[in-house]
Amino acid sequence: MLLANGADIKSVLLLDVLLTWEPTLIRFFLDHGADALDGRPFAQAFGGKVRTALRPFVEYKRAHPELAAQLQVQLDCALRHFCYKGDLKWVSLLIWAGGDARSRGPSLEKEYTNDPECYTSGLEEACHSENVEVLKRLKPDPRQDDLPELLHCAAISSRKPILQYLLELGSNPNDKANGGSSALDTALWHVNFGSNDPYRGKRLRAKYEVWHAFDCMRELLAHGAIWNPDDKYHVNSLRRTLLECEPDVTIELLRLFHEHNACPAERVHSLLGAPRMREHLKSQATALSRLGIHLETAARARHQAGAAGRN
Repeated sequence: MLLANGADIKSVLLLDVLLTWEPTLIRFFLDHGADALDGRPFAQAFGGKVRTALRPFVEYKRAHPELAAQLQVQLDCALRHFCYKGDLKWVSLLIWAGGDARSRGPSLEKEYTNDPECYTSGLEEACHSENVEVLKRLKPDPRQDDLPELLHCAAISSRKPILQYLLELGSNPNDKANGGSSALDTALWHVNFGSNDPYRGKRLRAKYEVWHAFDCMRELLAHGAIWNPDDKYHVNSLRRTLLECEPDVTIELLRLFHEHNACPAERVHSLLGAPRMREHLKSQATALSRLGIHLETAARARHQAGAAGRN
């Protein structure tokens, strides 16, 4: 009656209609010209887990092919959100509705992803999730997906089960031009963020505080990852990180490198040969010697490499 007497259907936001959870009302507004695009109403409703909006969405998208691309953007935006959240049920529902986990675009509740340079995909968001079953539901394919990039995403969030799954799919951990592993670089970077304890002060980080990073490193190294820093800056950065940890953290890292043949001697010497690092590790001479490492040798090698560079 209101519409027959001139009421404007668009005076009510479609999102408000979707949030009623009433399929009949949702279809009524859509059939009478409600704006299905302004403000991404379907993306917002799906983000709020309005399950009854799914079938009207599918029907409306099928009936309006001229709007299909813009509606798909909303669907994929919500899918990325649930991939990140690790919500397997809603990931499955949105895939049923036609969601594309490989499309790139913004994600709900991540304002920075509205910048095209920060667009992400459902596959990438799933690699940041704690639920590996979500990534398995998306079925990453080595023939069409960039598995090393997904591996890097998993390393950023220290997701060992996802790293393990991607490596078992055949992802090459050594994706850098110099033959090294960007995922391993990221796992090493995480050692610097092993503890958020505001009362730690100047206390050195213990091994138990960086176990997440080391778990990821063990998985990567077991699959052949190589530490090959891009330049001297990255070597210095790792050294600074290790100087903020207890000496046995460095010993554990060197043990892993040695066990998996992941780092040649000259790189180890470059890392350990600096005076502060030698002082930091002087109490660990016995543990180092078991690994075939001697600080005096590292110091000489570093000095010789520096002299060669100057010449």
